[in-house]
Amino acid sequence: MQIQAGWTQRIARTQAIMSAAWQILWEDKTLLLLPIASSASLMLLTASFAVPAILGALTGASMADGLQGIESWSYAGMFLFYVVTYGVAIFFNAALAVCVLRKLEGKQATILDGLREALSCFPQILGWALVSATIGVVLKTIERRSGFAGNMVARVLGLAWTVATFLVVPVLVAERKGPLEAIQVSVQLLKKTWGEDLLAGLGFGLLYFFWAIPGAFAFVIGAGMIATHSILAIAIMVLAILYFPLLGLVLSTMSTIFDVVLYRYASTGTITPGFDRELFQGSFLSNTK
Repeated sequence: MQIQAGWTQRIARTQAIMSAAWQILWEDKTLLLLPIASSASLMLLTASFAVPAILGALTGASMADGLQGIESWSYAGMFLFYVVTYGVAIFFNAALAVCVLRKLEGKQATILDGLREALSCFPQILGWALVSATIGVVLKTIERRSGFAGNMVARVLGLAWTVATFLVVPVLVAERKGPLEAIQVSVQLLKKTWGEDLLAGLGFGLLYFFWAIPGAFAFVIGAGMIATHSILAIAIMVLAILYFPLLGLVLSTMSTIFDVVLYRYASTGTITPGFDRELFQGSFLSNTK
């Protein structure tokens, strides 16, 4: 019964934090600009790394040959790609975390404030990008060289790494720790918040599934109208297609807000305004140093 009650509390806390994350985003929709900028930058970077394949196709080689060339990159090339893409993603994620932290502390929190603060954390961000890229190359190597078994092992290790580093970005921007210290802090906080971490991952996955249903339904409706109302049908289908990446951006932003709120409470015992104090104090506070 005690275990069941503990998990009931964890589910209730997770739902409360997710609701608060939505409220914070609803009050300041400009926060979405940071993940949008991150996604656009990553697409441009990925396209730039794909240029050799495209040039190969244009000069007579097949696209399959070009893609095979990318697949057979040296590990140095793969590492560079990971460092650059991880670095960009972490930079914008750090800027978002800064904005959320400042808002929760009652301070001014503009997008420019977040970007400036993230830029001042460049050494920590670069260090974390290097560590993440190293782990990414190791997991990719295991996946490539060991077939199905290696793929499964890489997935399990990747999941464990994701969970263990769940709160690294808030630690980087709030405490200015190096990547190895940030991982240690994240693991320590994980001992207090692991239920919320795992439930958040499941919760955001379920949210995407349920919130994606209207988009899928609209697309089907549009496809059914294509024969009789082609222009309207195409418009509905285009809007439905655009709905999915927008939904992903919203949930990604909410996930980062969730991380920051959870970090703030687990590390300092500070309860964000609007939260149920008794709900949170029931578990975390006794473990908070």
